[in-house]
Amino acid sequence: MKFQKQHLCQLPCCYAVSPLMQDGRLKYVLATDDIGPCYCIDAQSMECETVWQEPGGTMSIVPLPGTNGDFLATQLFLPNFSALHAKIMRVMRINGQWQQQLWMQLPYVHRFDILQRGGQNYFLGCILSTTDQEQADWSKPGILVAAPIDADFTPPAQLETIAVGMSRNHGYFRVERDDYSMCYTACDQGVFQIAPPPHPDLPWEIKTLLDIPASDVAVCDLDNDGEEELAVIQPFHGNEFVIYKKYDGHYQEIYRYPTPVDFLHAIWGGTLCGENVFLAGCRALDKELFLIRWTSNGPKEEVIERGFGPSNVAVFGDGETDYVLTANRQKDEGALFTVRKEEPIL
Repeated sequence: MKFQKQHLCQLPCCYAVSPLMQDGRLKYVLATDDIGPCYCIDAQSMECETVWQEPGGTMSIVPLPGTNGDFLATQLFLPNFSALHAKIMRVMRINGQWQQQLWMQLPYVHRFDILQRGGQNYFLGCILSTTDQEQADWSKPGILVAAPIDADFTPPAQLETIAVGMSRNHGYFRVERDDYSMCYTACDQGVFQIAPPPHPDLPWEIKTLLDIPASDVAVCDLDNDGEEELAVIQPFHGNEFVIYKKYDGHYQEIYRYPTPVDFLHAIWGGTLCGENVFLAGCRALDKELFLIRWTSNGPKEEVIERGFGPSNVAVFGDGETDYVLTANRQKDEGALFTVRKEEPIL
């Protein structure tokens, strides 16, 4: 695969990124995790609009399906885990102007999503800590909260706590199944598979996959055998990138990134230009973004770039030409990689 980079914008502490469709046009939304702005960039014209100037503190951006580019985004989850006043905003572009309204006040919400099953939308919120203090207290473990929501994405009147005891509840990765969406989460207590219930009156389906301290997780069928592998950053904001494969119902380590890394943070798994791969990146030491692919000798790493310190990536495309939208936090940069298959040498 060939990666061609395009600088999109300068954005201090660029952290959260997401593509979305608005007025039939592809847009890139990028936001800082510090006090500061959120930008929306048109993929064709490269025009950059300011969605908001402040407050910032954006951990997650979630486009709302079936809308004209509306999205939900966290605000006021600030560096050093200062997030007592964290909230989720609904953001819309109306008559050419960006508008936002409070959707939910939710202290220490780090990741969240809208999942679907059986024609029903569900809100899922990953709470990093249950403290009532201005900064996170790791002795107050995080939780998962959830609720069914309507087709208009009206904020739920009440949230149900579906899991407790999740210290430093940080990692989140969404996957699509044939007829529903689900996710994986990661915290000090391990890696968990989470699925909405088949009916709102039934409990959420939660399964423990690993019981080792983990920061972030992604999945894909790296070796194309029909069974998804787990890629895990461990421990919290850790220095180990490990891939696990299931044998006889249990996950066992099959790969560990061989060179020193630190503050691993960005992670993704899926199909890129027709090939199943993992992407990952770290915010310290060499600050690299790297790819893991399957070879005849097992997993093999390939560095895409060094020195930029990605915090998050979003991947999209048509399988022939794909794109990696990247928040290069340590260089205050939003960037886009165009990814194509390399032509064979004749």
